[in-house]
Amino acid sequence: MVYHRVITEKPPNTGVRVEGLTGESLNQQQMFVRSNFPLPPSPPTGFELVVPGRKSRFITMEQFKPFEQVQRDIVLECAGNGRSLMRSVPEGVPWALDGVSPITVSGYRLTEVLGNVSEEITEFVFTGADVGTVPITGRIPYQFSISRDLAVSTVPVLATHIGGEPLNLVHGGPIRLVVPGHYAMKSVKWLIRVEGVTRPFRGHFVQKYRYYGDTVASEGAPVGEIAVRSIISLPTGGEPVPAGAVEVRGSAWAGESEVATVEISIDGGDTWHQADLIRRETGGRWAPIRWAFTAEPDPGPMVIMARATDEAGNTQPLEPRWNRNGYANNVVQRVRVRVVEP
Repeated sequence: MVYHRVITEKPPNTGVRVEGLTGESLNQQQMFVRSNFPLPPSPPTGFELVVPGRKSRFITMEQFKPFEQVQRDIVLECAGNGRSLMRSVPEGVPWALDGVSPITVSGYRLTEVLGNVSEEITEFVFTGADVGTVPITGRIPYQFSISRDLAVSTVPVLATHIGGEPLNLVHGGPIRLVVPGHYAMKSVKWLIRVEGVTRPFRGHFVQKYRYYGDTVASEGAPVGEIAVRSIISLPTGGEPVPAGAVEVRGSAWAGESEVATVEISIDGGDTWHQADLIRRETGGRWAPIRWAFTAEPDPGPMVIMARATDEAGNTQPLEPRWNRNGYANNVVQRVRVRVVEP
């Protein structure tokens, strides 16, 4: 089943309905789409690797053959997911809770392709084939940078497949960067250039994806790791629910720290109960977890809430976070249903 909500057609931005966020990996036809610019007219054939002190190389998938292929179960989430739940709503793509997808990516560790990297390099800049116009600067490609330390770690992947299928054009094929645990603006699509630089990169999107006027982060702090979040996928809002044992299910995820607990409230937050966590046997630390809870409500209106906490002690807030660009609002979800006599 495809769980899409079309937000904009040009450029394409589509969301995933919450009933699809069960914790199971979605394929490329099901997952959300985030585009800043129009899609490139054709997929690039590879990317140029530029490292100071070395001869530039053009990298295609043929050059990946000596390297080990890796597979990661991750959550790819737009930094603006939850924007429309803010008060007031900032400008930007009006994501509700649909700018996110659990996926299985396959590819190659970025650090192996980079090889030995000089200490003088401070960042790597990734350039996509998508081009568009932004205020002040004008016409530019999409570019984002990550630190040298992150680039040479085992975290970033040069992805070539999602869900076992070759990466398609919509999702950045044939090669895109994927940075597990970090918001998706770093996971640059349609790679055409990877460049090591010796001073901070000040590109448009690196300056845009920062916290301005934020209620939590310091002014101008860069958007980075994914904030802990839980989603209720069953029941969905507005549905009549038969009284008796009501099954509440969903999924949860975090950034660099794994999910520790999920608590459920069925009385609007007055009391909380531990949900059962169902972790995957495989998948690694970035994989979402499924959770389940059985409620026994009385007939009448019911407000269900799910609150996740990660192992670092970060807990979802009951009130929405706010900042000027609408990033990282991981407020607790509320699902309103009516419990009826069976």
